[in-house]
Amino acid sequence: MLRRFLYLNDTSVDSYLGVLEGGLSDERTRRTGERGVRGGDAGLSFSPVSGKVSGHRERSEEDERVVRDTPELRFDRLMVALEAEPDRWAYEHVLESDGLFERSAVGTLISVDCEVEVPQMSLLLAQPEQLGEMLDMVELFGPMASAFGASTAGMPDPEKIKAARGFTKMKADMIMVGDIDESAPRLAGKLERQYVRDIPDGEATVVGKVARRWKQGEHYSLMALPGAALMSRAQRRKAQPVDPDDENVLHGPALTLDILAIFR
Repeated sequence: MLRRFLYLNDTSVDSYLGVLEGGLSDERTRRTGERGVRGGDAGLSFSPVSGKVSGHRERSEEDERVVRDTPELRFDRLMVALEAEPDRWAYEHVLESDGLFERSAVGTLISVDCEVEVPQMSLLLAQPEQLGEMLDMVELFGPMASAFGASTAGMPDPEKIKAARGFTKMKADMIMVGDIDESAPRLAGKLERQYVRDIPDGEATVVGKVARRWKQGEHYSLMALPGAALMSRAQRRKAQPVDPDDENVLHGPALTLDILAIFR
């Protein structure tokens, strides 16, 4: 099946594939050749002896094509190698979600079908330039609406718009969340912006390496705000909300992944 990638971390793909193949080559040479025989029979006839003289000529054609590897081709080769020796490389193509949390040790590579999304707040903070464009539109629409007699009730006032612009100066990570089914652990992972091809949303396959396991009762904030890495682990846990209905909090049992690819 041809894959459409929503996310592909080709740097990680190269790193893993280089180990499996003992290095990487940027390009390969393919040769196609054709050999054949041309010729025929020359008939000679005379009496009382008759005979035939045969002759032939060889021809040879060969084409050479240099094929450059693409990230998609390298990912396919990586998956073929992993699936050929899953035990050796600690890889699992998840077909049964029961017991997934228990058998997913840190460092395990998994490929799993799930429902993926980027929480709204994470999406907003990861794309501050789009928030700025939206605020520009709101500021422009207000005077135009009044000029044409349209209602501006419910629109933010200039002070609120000014305050909202403060968020355009922030740059947070984009976080993906994946749901397999009700009995399976939730999945989450950071998406590096340069590898995002489309915002993940809906059914997709996620490939990633388990980075951390969150047990029942543990929780993890999906709001990776700038400066959070400067806080101690105890401070981060204390700062995290524990509202079970907060979509910006990952509650255990759950797995955070170093995400390699998302595709459908």
